Amino acid sequence: MRQVDLTIEICGSSGDGTLAVGEILVNTLSDLGYRALSFDVYPAEIRGFGKCVAHCRVSDKPVYSVGRSVDALVSLNDPYSIEQLATLKPGGVVLFDSWPLREVSEESCVAGRLGPGMYLYGVPFGELSQRSTHGARSRNLVALGAIAGLFDIDAEAFEAGLDRKFGGKKGNVAQTVKAAFRAGHDYVKEKLLKVDPVSFAVKEELEKKDFQIMNGNQAAARGAIEAGCRFYAGYPITPATKIMEILSAKLPPLGGRVVQAEDEISAIGMVTGAAMMGTRAMTATSGPGVCLMTEFIGYNVMTENPVVIVDSQRGGPATGLPTKTEQSDLLLALFSGNGDAPRIVVAPTSVEECHYWTSEAFYLAEKYQTPVILLMDLFLSTCKTNAVLSELDKAKLSANKSPSPGEEGVGRFKVTEDGVSPRALPGTPGFEWTVSGLEQNELDSPSYYANVHTEMTEKRARKLMTALQNDVPRPERFGAKGKVKLGVMGWGSTMGAVIEAVERANEAGLSAAALKQVVLNPLHVEDIEKFVDDCEKILVPELNYSGQFARWLSMHVNKPIHGLNMVKCSPLTYLDVLEEIERLITETS
Repeated sequence: MRQVDLTIEICGSSGDGTLAVGEILVNTLSDLGYRALSFDVYPAEIRGFGKCVAHCRVSDKPVYSVGRSVDALVSLNDPYSIEQLATLKPGGVVLFDSWPLREVSEESCVAGRLGPGMYLYGVPFGELSQRSTHGARSRNLVALGAIAGLFDIDAEAFEAGLDRKFGGKKGNVAQTVKAAFRAGHDYVKEKLLKVDPVSFAVKEELEKKDFQIMNGNQAAARGAIEAGCRFYAGYPITPATKIMEILSAKLPPLGGRVVQAEDEISAIGMVTGAAMMGTRAMTATSGPGVCLMTEFIGYNVMTENPVVIVDSQRGGPATGLPTKTEQSDLLLALFSGNGDAPRIVVAPTSVEECHYWTSEAFYLAEKYQTPVILLMDLFLSTCKTNAVLSELDKAKLSANKSPSPGEEGVGRFKVTEDGVSPRALPGTPGFEWTVSGLEQNELDSPSYYANVHTEMTEKRARKLMTALQNDVPRPERFGAKGKVKLGVMGWGSTMGAVIEAVERANEAGLSAAALKQVVLNPLHVEDIEKFVDDCEKILVPELNYSGQFARWLSMHVNKPIHGLNMVKCSPLTYLDVLEEIERLITETS
């Protein structure tokens, strides 16, 4: 059983420092041994206005998904916070600024909108900020101190975190922010009578691990660097831009290059050229960018060229919803382009997997001479959690199938049993070759013969089957063993909610299991069929309207699939899945 499982939201306007204190909260709780997952909600506009929410779910056990309902809401902006009250649990806590900088009408004050049974605490954030720092910009840090004081979180741990974050700043910045924090903390301890039950206190001491707080974009960038990526080209696009920002600082000292292209077509063109010359290369974008890259994806399939493309999905179609999460690019990743154009598609399910599978993508792309598309999404790209990163296999830093000295004169696209041709890098003496987007024969000459096209199409498909046999891990099962009432199959970022929902369903006596597959093409169909045979019903939750993963699965298994298709602009929670599990099992019974 969990000693602690709490969700806190800090809500404010752009410029209030809402997300900054949310990050400090998560980092400090991680230092204390808690497992945390945070997700920020922010407007699409770059500056000026709009609601910001720092959402943080914390437990003494691993956290796989965000919370659907909130234990405590901290208001830095009452009108925006009123909108968040709908998610507050019965008996939830609201902490608000009782000293606004301007007069607030009753209907615009969060204190006037509370329902029965909720706990309300007023703390003069603005006044305490003025007293402690001679300005109102520290209201967010006063609120952070109030959180620590009200909910029994070690204040010294916060101050140590503030020292780390602000200690390198010029002047007395670190002392100033600590003064604001301490003002909020001391006010709560001295002036307020705590009557709510929300507390981070634990009976058993938490095990403190060497966690790293990071998001999926940071993890993916690190995985790319460690995998030997030395060229990146991209065009800024939410929510993938951070990958380019990180690599622009990290790659040049390693001898690498980062290019901000004029558009996504130019970016994938540059990556294509770099990869063809033997450099491990990648780009990162979102759905609109992948649409523009479609022709080059097919080109890289035809030319058997190893490129890595990260697609951090967001609400679509078209420009859609730049700052809202969605899982609606699966069919785009699987099938975009003309003709039969097989490619490897991977969907990491956690921040740790963003690190591992970005690295693995370079190995798979190079070994099997094919594009690899990683499907992340806005939630996975931007959520922060305590990550424990895996050690990468240094043997995978080179996976090219180079020709042997006796193979001079053999063309670039030699037909082989495993489907992978020897690949000499351009400029290798005795191994010159040419390439275009046309179908080619073994001697890399354009060919329009039906038998050649058939042979080459089979070869390009065959190497993915070789990858499946040798390098694609088998699906992992969670929950009850053997025959079960309900099987749940998720993908990407929703898998965390699926696993937690299945765990809780079994704790409640419901017979449920989950199957996780990270590589979505090619699939271990026989394992999926076995799992499906063990289940009376199959549920597939996903963040898209049309049930894209369910459609992909239905091409491989012969059983009706129940979809839980949501386009709610926010991450799936375990309660969303658990309620559907309960409904379907109850119907079966």
